Amino acid sequence: MSRWSDAGAWVGDGLRREVFFFRSGRVDLYGSLYAAAEPSLPIGLVACGSWGIEADRTEPLMRSVALATARLGGAAFVFHYPGYGDSYGGLADLTLVDLGGAAADAVAEASRRYPDLAWSLAGYMFGASVACLALQYSAARLLLLVQPALRPSAYFARLTENRRSLAPGSGLVNETIEAGTAPGMAYGYPVPRHIVEHGEEADAAVAAALAAFPGEGAIVRHQRPVETDAGPPGFEQVEVAGAWRFGSQNNPKLAAATAEWLDRRTRVADR
Repeated sequence: MSRWSDAGAWVGDGLRREVFFFRSGRVDLYGSLYAAAEPSLPIGLVACGSWGIEADRTEPLMRSVALATARLGGAAFVFHYPGYGDSYGGLADLTLVDLGGAAADAVAEASRRYPDLAWSLAGYMFGASVACLALQYSAARLLLLVQPALRPSAYFARLTENRRSLAPGSGLVNETIEAGTAPGMAYGYPVPRHIVEHGEEADAAVAAALAAFPGEGAIVRHQRPVETDAGPPGFEQVEVAGAWRFGSQNNPKLAAATAEWLDRRTRVADR
């Protein structure tokens, strides 16, 4: 292992943390791995985040769940989509297939590093749609969806409308950033043109992937709003008290409920 690789890894307090780049198509993507120093459960989760500012604001939620998974004796892998965060590539022209392929490559990379774990997928908000698409390219048999948005067309319609109706002084974004209100942008991030233009196809692809999924699934979400995507009837439903608000930065109830579900799930797996 090179000195650069050594600098990206840390072991202590029963955990192993590692950050690195891995190849996906023609670009390098950023990955952050959380694992028990000596895994005792054959469970691994690859986390698919949301989009743009919502991805920024809910990354602490993903890290919290990833850390909980590692402390339970398993592992979790958080990665950045092409063109987002610390990953290379372009964000604006991505298709849903591109995002699902990136997630599948993340599963493959996690499996390469920890081949003894059964790697599954976790999707957060819009990332739930990405996780569903990745099912077609991976052998995942467990799907965890947190506050899922399973209709990409509706998600980006709401995102664009939220941006238009943002009141001055809200503090959600730096309102002096002109790009945040430019056409094709929302809160300083590009809205994926291809997904928006082919919204019905994207919705149908997510629905078809979910319908064909033969494994076990669970959805963790707030009780409100009631129109939040509930997913297939066969998925376990975990309701969290209170309402979900777009742009919320602190999600302690959602994080706690997800960690509690993981704890119950790992106890079953350990029997």
